[in-house]
Amino acid sequence: MSDPYPRIIMNPPFSEVRKHIAAALTLLGRGGHEAHAVLVALVPTTFVHPNAETLEILPTDTFATAKVHTKIIRITKPN
Repeated sequence: MSDPYPRIIMNPPFSEVRKHIAAALTLLGRGGHEAHAVLVALVPTTFVHPNAETLEILPTDTFATAKVHTKIIRITKPN
């Protein structure tokens, strides 16, 4: 495998959010960088992960074509 990605920003399909987050976490690593690796994702407000920090809960009118309950999370992978 090549060097892991030090940063991942994603908007996974909500119907498969757990699968996509899990896959992204396998690709996440320092990749030669000194700072911790970080994943940031837009997910449904119901999504829970033990290492996820909620950065922001978005208003339901954030997206003009859909009334969805979303939040932005961050998962920091320790060295």
